[in-house]
Formats: sequence, C-alpha cells, structure tokens
Amino acid sequence: MSSKTVVAVGVIAFLAPFGVKTAQYWLAWQKQVEIKPYCDYNLKALWVVARQCSVRYRLPFPPPLPLVQDFADSGQSVLITEKIANYLGLPYMGGGYTDFRGTLICAQDPDYLLKIAKMTQGLPYEPSYRWCPDERTLAECPYCHIAVLLDGRIERRER
Repeated sequence: MSSKTVVAVGVIAFLAPFGVKTAQYWLAWQKQVEIKPYCDYNLKALWVVARQCSVRYRLPFPPPLPLVQDFADSGQSVLITEKIANYLGLPYMGGGYTDFRGTLICAQDPDYLLKIAKMTQGLPYEPSYRWCPDERTLAECPYCHIAVLLDGRIERRER
C-alpha cells in the first residue's frame, strides 16, 4: 500500500465521523434557534388577560382591545391559579405570578421582530391577532389559522 492511499484512507476515516457529528450538532442548533409559533398558548393567555380585564375594570366580556393590549404590555403580574395553569397547559405554574407580555404577537407574523421591539420600548404596534372577528370568537390568528372562542376553547380554522 502506498503512502498516498494510507493518507487518503486516514483523511476519510477522520472526516466522515467529523462531518456526521458536525451535521448533528448543526441540526440540533437549528432546532433550538427556530422560532416556533405558540399561538395555542398566546390565544389562551389572551383569553385569560381579557377575563382579568373584565373583572378588574368591571366591564362586559370581551373588553375592548386597547384595554387588553395596555394591560398585557404593562407587565402587570397576574396570579396563576391551578385552574388557569391547567388551562394554559403549564400545571407547574400554579400558585405563581406571571405577566403576559407579547401575547398579542404571533411568531409567524412577518413583522414579529419589529412588533416585539416596539412592545418592549412601549411604542404603539398593531397586534397580530384579529379581535372579535365574529360573534363567537374572541381572537383569531390569521397566520396560524387558530382562534380562541369566547368560552375559552381553541378552534382550528380553515385556510
């Protein structure tokens, strides 16, 4: 066997596992970096915030969108009861406090980053969700085609 063959086999023996491992790490990193839509959670959280606003300000449900938006963006903490935590799909959050900043913005919105930046700086922005598009719906995501009904149920909409 010539020395060129030995070197070629050595390089291939080194590069093949190295390439495979690098590809695995790269794919894992891509999964972590990818922004996934959380419309199910956001719409449920929006329903909770709307309920909180109705109770706090003694308004009929659903309250007006500007009031809900101001409440959510202000960062006011809300006590998460066991019932609310289970509704949101976060049973470990029961008994804690959280705020609902960013719940009016869908990650699939083309202006997502701009809206998040505006929200964090306290600037006005247009929510991603349609507010009360019909008589039985509280909010609807035009990007993910999901809606939260006035009774709190999540419904998939046709595209």
